[in-house]
Amino acid sequence: MTYHRPHNLQQACELAARSGARVVAGGTDLMVRVEKGFEEPQFWVDISHLPLDEVRHDPDRQVLEVGALCTMARCATHAKILQHAPLLAQAAVVVGAPGIRNRATIGGNLANASPAADVSCALMALNAELVITSGHGSRTLPIAEFFLGPGRSALAHGELLTMVRLPLRVPEHTVRTLSHWFKAGNRRAQVISMVAFAGRTFLDGDDRVLGSALAVASVAPRPLRLSHVESMLLDAHLTPDVIAKAASAAASEITPISDVRASAEYRRHLTSIFTQWHLEDVEQGSAPPAGRQAPPEPPAPREVGVTGEGPWELRINGRAVCVKAPGSRRLLDVLREDLHLTGTKNGCGEGECGACMVLVDGRPVNACLVPLGSVAGHDLTTVEGLSAGDSPGPVQQAFIDAGAVQCGFCIPGCEVTAQALVELEEPLSREEIAQALSGNLCRCTGYVKIIDAVALALSRRAESRKGGRS
Repeated sequence: MTYHRPHNLQQACELAARSGARVVAGGTDLMVRVEKGFEEPQFWVDISHLPLDEVRHDPDRQVLEVGALCTMARCATHAKILQHAPLLAQAAVVVGAPGIRNRATIGGNLANASPAADVSCALMALNAELVITSGHGSRTLPIAEFFLGPGRSALAHGELLTMVRLPLRVPEHTVRTLSHWFKAGNRRAQVISMVAFAGRTFLDGDDRVLGSALAVASVAPRPLRLSHVESMLLDAHLTPDVIAKAASAAASEITPISDVRASAEYRRHLTSIFTQWHLEDVEQGSAPPAGRQAPPEPPAPREVGVTGEGPWELRINGRAVCVKAPGSRRLLDVLREDLHLTGTKNGCGEGECGACMVLVDGRPVNACLVPLGSVAGHDLTTVEGLSAGDSPGPVQQAFIDAGAVQCGFCIPGCEVTAQALVELEEPLSREEIAQALSGNLCRCTGYVKIIDAVALALSRRAESRKGGRS
């Protein structure tokens, strides 16, 4: 097994064209498949550090360009995406949990070609174009032609998805735009959708439909557009009768299956309901106003010129560390077995429980989903780094004082996530704290005291800042 971390896009394309090469970006899907034995790549090409995460708005061409390595967290909070493509932000913010969104990339999500991918559904409704690059140059492909089936895309061996391009022009005479994102799942967070729906419908002053783009996921072998419904709506006035017929047609146009998440019949029902809600322009699912500012971007990693087994240079808990191990090895295993930082727990191994949470450049990530080589040159913090010498740190003391410590297995991950929230230095509601902790599961239950502890740590930090200014 050979691990490579190319220095630039040209080198990445050359490496990706080699026999047996497997490209990895965020790694949140591949690391799980490797750990479970579903895949055993012999030639890793890690592109996670390449400068392909820029978001650019070109007002002259009326397009928004999103680099393929833009993380879900960035897609969900970037000001230009919130302004020009809110459907993308709405879909990105429900992908996995915070620790996964800080690693998962828009390009990697598309390349996985999952029939249930939330972001793919939103991009279908946004008429996205995908820029695909290889050693022979670049080509552009409409997203509707990208998905071939479950896990199969139009990417040829040696090609990299480098950019998502979103056209921003709307039909002439558009007066009002209906824009909605809906997702149904078995729980509120970290869930694969039973049905995802993204819709944009353009109306003139008389509520006549000038055009629409309705997309659904998790209802067919690939994300799809409801093209028959779109044709029905064109030039129609949105009367109750037209809306009812469109909703019924939407249920007939999909080809869902029954599985552990939902029956085919229920998926048809949800698709019909979501289509109706969109055309009725219900408040639920419409783009929310821009909220909090996105956290500052992490610093660029220090240049790393090694591959294979390193040695890899990291900074962990403020101390320079050099590790010699395969770059494809899980960060979780390196922390526990090589560096003996056992506060980071090995829980689900799938990024669902948060017991292995660490901070990478101040942002929570699941160490079980991170290849060692991808964090070389970055700053890491484990739960051991939260202590003040031999005494508990402020966050840890808040957990003690609030009585939030239960069996202790999941608490280190909760404390690491809390540390990231405290360092943001922003007031958070209990609902916002709960959302931020959605990637940290507690086997003992009792989330009330955990939320109490985070709120206490935040209030104490605010008081200390206030005291420092007085």
